[in-house]
Amino acid sequence: MRRSPIWLAWAAGLFLAALVYAIGPDRFMVRLIDNVHQLAWRLGEILADLPALTLDAVRALTIGLYATFMALAFAVSRRGGHARAVVIVVTVLLVFTVSGVDPGESSPRWTAALLLVGFAALSMTSRLRRLP
Repeated sequence: MRRSPIWLAWAAGLFLAALVYAIGPDRFMVRLIDNVHQLAWRLGEILADLPALTLDAVRALTIGLYATFMALAFAVSRRGGHARAVVIVVTVLLVFTVSGVDPGESSPRWTAALLLVGFAALSMTSRLRRLP
């Protein structure tokens, strides 16, 4: 059956009538405005916390990708590939990149560290796929 705009308009109108009846016609506009105000306040709080949430996500991804890199490097090494030098270089670069950064400070150093370990993990994945 095709959706008709007439039936949709009637359904929406009856739904709104039931909603107004349930809330109370005298308080409907007050509740509606209050809900819009609360939604705007919560969105403002989320936007205010976004830089901290983003920094936490970048840190978590960096640590997770470093663990992935280490596991892949171990697998490459077990299959006879060369991974020790890369592990040492990436670890030293990672330590120098993120050391001395204030934990609450939004720093591009964590983004650089994320890119470093992401590239290293992709590199180890490529090496692992090429090994017999």
